[in-house]
Amino acid sequence: MLLGACGDDGGALNPTTTLSPTTLPSTTLPPTTLPPTTLPYDPSVPYWLQGGFGPVSEEIEATELVVRGSLPSSLHGLYTRNGSNPSTGNSPHWFFGDGMVHGVRFEKGKAAWYGNRYIGTPMYADGREFGDFEGIPGFEETQANVSVFAHGGRLLALGEVGWPYEIDPIDLSTIGATDLSGDEFSLGGNVTAHPKRDPATGFLHFFGYGFTPPYLTYYVASADGQELIHRTDIPVDAGTMVHDFAITDRDVIFWELPVLFDLGAAAAGAINPFAWDGDYGSRVGVMPLGGTGDEIRWVEIENGYVFHGTNAFRDGDRVVLDVSRMNSMFDEGSDLNDSLSFLTRWEIDTGGAELTWSATRLSEIPLDLPEIDDRFTGREHSVAWLVETNDTAEGNLEFNNLEFNGISAFDVASGVLDRWTPGPAVQPNEVTFVPESDSSGEGEGWLLTYVWDKATDSSALAVLDATDVSAGPVATVELPQRVPFGFHGTWLAGEE
Repeated sequence: MLLGACGDDGGALNPTTTLSPTTLPSTTLPPTTLPPTTLPYDPSVPYWLQGGFGPVSEEIEATELVVRGSLPSSLHGLYTRNGSNPSTGNSPHWFFGDGMVHGVRFEKGKAAWYGNRYIGTPMYADGREFGDFEGIPGFEETQANVSVFAHGGRLLALGEVGWPYEIDPIDLSTIGATDLSGDEFSLGGNVTAHPKRDPATGFLHFFGYGFTPPYLTYYVASADGQELIHRTDIPVDAGTMVHDFAITDRDVIFWELPVLFDLGAAAAGAINPFAWDGDYGSRVGVMPLGGTGDEIRWVEIENGYVFHGTNAFRDGDRVVLDVSRMNSMFDEGSDLNDSLSFLTRWEIDTGGAELTWSATRLSEIPLDLPEIDDRFTGREHSVAWLVETNDTAEGNLEFNNLEFNGISAFDVASGVLDRWTPGPAVQPNEVTFVPESDSSGEGEGWLLTYVWDKATDSSALAVLDATDVSAGPVATVELPQRVPFGFHGTWLAGEE
């Protein structure tokens, strides 16, 4: 049963400011955006503390939001997205601020509410920054800043390590850390940010990696989210940064790549406790869905790094897996811009005594932060939506040279990209797909994404037709404050 390990942390949150309602007539979205302006970037300040990345200081709520264009009447529920927002105004890396969720509630096609809240972790409540952990990170000791995921009617904020934190979908306040322990299985100290729900069973498959043995643990939770129904340790030799994984209708797939946790460096106060170690090697492991760790089979692959997989599926003896692959990560202190992500297909043949592996790059445009129609998780998908990244000194990160260039729909059969590239003034984030209805076909629905307008230093929620991305937003919802660039979001359907 889900346990509230920290109780209701609502009192620990900053006071919430309610804005007066403002309404303006809806208008047709202009075909072009304002030209970019030059913001006062400070080379002495880290990129993640300024511009579109910079944290916001207030938690606010607003109603009767201004809409430009026409919102689909089928949108009825809550869209929310997590990200790093250091409450002290400082953090050693973009990845290491306090978790903050920003949400917009739709009521049958009307934008009814916006709110943002910090995740009420002990680290946030105590005003502690990354590195100031009480012991090794894990359990309640997390910033819960990477994703938010809806399962069993609950909204869970997840970090790279530590337990999930349950969030109240009404006002985004924190209910508390959650322990999915059941009668037979208990949750270890760490859960990562990318669970996968099997559309056939509704079971939630997820994992956690740790800094001490066991380094990698695989879990399955019940469809109603009430308890763990399976747990097994996966034998690996070190604490590696395994950010994501994949499932098919019969397999679990892990990729273990050479970004290793350095306990000594962490104890010495290193800003980033992870480092590239090419000598460790790279491998992909395949095991039965719901299986045990001793059943996993590994195949060695070329060195590289992958934060995010798009999806995986079975094709006979082959496991087909699409990922956003980088050449390296954190190599000699490198950061995200030093190795762009390219959509790549890995194929693992499981039919022989030994696994074999091959790779094919699917696009020459850098693509990451993938999304699919979740009803096809673990099944062959025909379309995926990804964020285009652009390595350019003319981007919003004058000292990091990375910008979010647009949204692309990737047609798997043809390899064609349907691209929305709004220009340097407007930069979208990861999209969340919402089906038009439960019975609509794959990819028939809407894409939701927060966008930052560099010209006005403001944010909006853009709604795109998932079948016609290049047409641009059918509607935008103006937001009462800037939403910093963040990570991963979810959709929680409303009750009819």
